[in-house]
Amino acid sequence: MWDAFWRYFKRTWLNSHGADLWNVNSMEDAGIDLQNCTNNPLERYNRAFGELFYAAHPSLLVFVEPAKADARRYVQMIDDIKHHRREPPQHAPYVEPRIPGRYDEF
Repeated sequence: MWDAFWRYFKRTWLNSHGADLWNVNSMEDAGIDLQNCTNNPLERYNRAFGELFYAAHPSLLVFVEPAKADARRYVQMIDDIKHHRREPPQHAPYVEPRIPGRYDEF
């Protein structure tokens, strides 16, 4: 089963697209600040919020203070944007997905 998966992976991702298209490790190593390593903003928020804690499953007391501070920060940001005291945060530029020509063969 794994042999079939790795053949597919090599054929699809390594040979057809090249690692520079889908692998961001070289960008991180070069010090490029990646805003979105995912196309789902909620996944990015979940990862950033999880980095606030030293343990994977903090106690309720440890969890509450950073959660309150994060909520206050977002409420303040929304209020500032609403009252024109700041600009909305920059989003990653739109990227047109490239569909390989051999896609129809899959």
